[in-house]
Amino acid sequence: MVNHPIYGTVMFSKYRWRNWVTRSLYLTLINIALIAIILSLSKTEEYNIIVAYVLSGASAAISFWIFLCAVLIFRLDSGAWIYVLPVSAVTTVIGYIVLMKIKKSDVSFTELKESFKKMSAASHEDQRLISVEGAPGDWPGEDFIRF
Repeated sequence: MVNHPIYGTVMFSKYRWRNWVTRSLYLTLINIALIAIILSLSKTEEYNIIVAYVLSGASAAISFWIFLCAVLIFRLDSGAWIYVLPVSAVTTVIGYIVLMKIKKSDVSFTELKESFKKMSAASHEDQRLISVEGAPGDWPGEDFIRF
């Protein structure tokens, strides 16, 4: 404990790294819960896909936060960063895989919507625009409409 004239009483601990390891463990558990929630969402509704993208971004931010915990533990000269850094890497990779899964379902959902739009547009086609057999010039008397 140091009595600083400006900052007041400041406590220094030799084992500050333990708090950061605990914090990274809590963040890892939160990240695992987020990934489980993302995987449990149905990807058939558009708003579920939007929610999954938002939660995936939150998962990426938490993975980065875990990485920063590992960097701080390394700066505190503790060997525990060797355990925290791979956990950060694994959660980042799993989050990326889940994001690609969301993107795949989003693309298939978009393609499905477009195919339904094309089918409905084809059924409402204007009958005046139906193609006519033959080539231009086959009917010289009917090429121009006369009034």
